[in-house]
Amino acid sequence: MTQKDLFEIIRRQSEQIDQLIAQNKALQAENARLKKRIEELERRARKYTAPFSRETRTAQPKSPGRRPGEGPFAHKSPPTPQQVTETVQVATPHTCPRCGFTGPLIFTRHDKAWVTELAPQNAVQVTEYHVPVMDCPQCHAVVRGDHPALKANQVGATAHRLGPVLHATLQTLHHEVGLPVRRIRRVMNLLGSVQVTQSAITQAAQRLAADGSPLADHVDALQAHVHHAAFVHHDDTGWRIGTQNAWIGAFCSADTVVFRANLRHTNVEVWEGLGQHFAGVLVSDRFSSYDSRFLEWVKQQKCLAHLIRNADEVAAGEQGRPGRGEVYGQRVAQVFRDGIRLHRDVTMGGCTREEYAQQGEGLTLRLDALLNRAPLKSKSNERLRLGILKQYVLDRLWRFLKDPDIPPTNNAAERSLRTVVMARKVSQCSKNAVGAQTYMRIKSTVETARLRGQNPVAVLINLIR
Repeated sequence: MTQKDLFEIIRRQSEQIDQLIAQNKALQAENARLKKRIEELERRARKYTAPFSRETRTAQPKSPGRRPGEGPFAHKSPPTPQQVTETVQVATPHTCPRCGFTGPLIFTRHDKAWVTELAPQNAVQVTEYHVPVMDCPQCHAVVRGDHPALKANQVGATAHRLGPVLHATLQTLHHEVGLPVRRIRRVMNLLGSVQVTQSAITQAAQRLAADGSPLADHVDALQAHVHHAAFVHHDDTGWRIGTQNAWIGAFCSADTVVFRANLRHTNVEVWEGLGQHFAGVLVSDRFSSYDSRFLEWVKQQKCLAHLIRNADEVAAGEQGRPGRGEVYGQRVAQVFRDGIRLHRDVTMGGCTREEYAQQGEGLTLRLDALLNRAPLKSKSNERLRLGILKQYVLDRLWRFLKDPDIPPTNNAAERSLRTVVMARKVSQCSKNAVGAQTYMRIKSTVETARLRGQNPVAVLINLIR
């Protein structure tokens, strides 16, 4: 072989190396694209709600609205006589629009129709108080006149304040409806020509929820009610206080909700929210804080909805692999689904307490067979089995079978935090600790009133007055 042949072989090998490098880069790019696509599909599978945009459109979508014969239908109820502010007599017609007859028509009946409209000119009431200011001739102290509707420090730049009804309405719009404070100004201007600034709403809220105020005492009473409740739901979500990361925890009983803002996310905050002498059942997810030794004395019920979600994710991850690994997650999820369905039946009167106890024993045996067995070959299935077995041994899965009054899911806490999450998306959370405390106290009052079927505006008016 000559030197020229050797150079030719080296050149060909160099070209082959360059081709392999280019193919390797293309494969790496394709691998990265597929990984990104897999992560996107996994996130989409874990979403609780359907996305706004779907990949394919429905060929023949159904028309919106109620279908004929589906559900009850009733007209809007007429207003009561006390609600009618003005009565208008409509002129009697003298011509038939169909045939053009112009003679006297025959009277048959009187129909009633109503129109509800805003009255901006009459919606706002501004009261001016002439306060006499006196000077004591002996000590030269300034003595001001007193009135039940005025505060002692209502003078100077803060002489013009919001009335109880307006103040309670503004706070309800913010804490229950979810309007940002910066938007409330525009809404009130459109509805009733009320000129109110964002700072006025914020300062009024701080005065309402200050330490020692009636609202602060009311929230303390709500906290004491939670401490003595038969069961309490707890969950938390992220928040910001100034530049620090924080969390908002919701403690929900059957008719009370208390929100607490914390800079830490540990078992200490849970223990403080429940109280030292809590004797009820804590309904929560499987976050590690609840497994602390400081909460060993608390009876717990783990949320079955979270366990179903975990089992479904494990079953979805096992699809396509050799064997029948996905069956285990499906069977575990089905046991918990049957438990939720059984609790719904006894709550709605679909079965008796005796039937409830018998079917509960069957569920316990099914879950016992799935958990107390030889280790599973699949790592994800074995991790799921050990995690659920830990809670099963601690008697934290079937407490609702012993007492049907205990809910099997933590949906109540998640529903209470839904408006908090909405507020976090449209605001910058709390600027300081005082703002966070103000928000938690008013939020607890409003959400508890809503949960009890009360009017939050009326509750806040009583506390303001």
